Amino acid sequence: NGIKQYALETLRNPTIDEKASMDTDTYTWKYGSKLYKLSHQYYGSSSYWWVIAWFNKIANENQLNFGDTILIPTSLDSVLTTYGL
Repeated sequence: NGIKQYALETLRNPTIDEKASMDTDTYTWKYGSKLYKLSHQYYGSSSYWWVIAWFNKIANENQLNFGDTILIPTSLDSVLTTYGL
């Protein structure tokens, strides 16, 4: 049928100690909030939205409600190093 399926990598969540060692900003979810917008604001690219989702152990922004607080790691390099990239 011409469809090629690729294997997915399993992301290892950062440990409590790894999270504690990273600088983060606290963000309160509100109307109009989007992970890709936060990614662009913090990392200069909307393509790293998954870093914020992964760090907060959510699959996507549909799991967030207005008033929820999330943590945004301020150093993309630290997160990617922890992930092994």
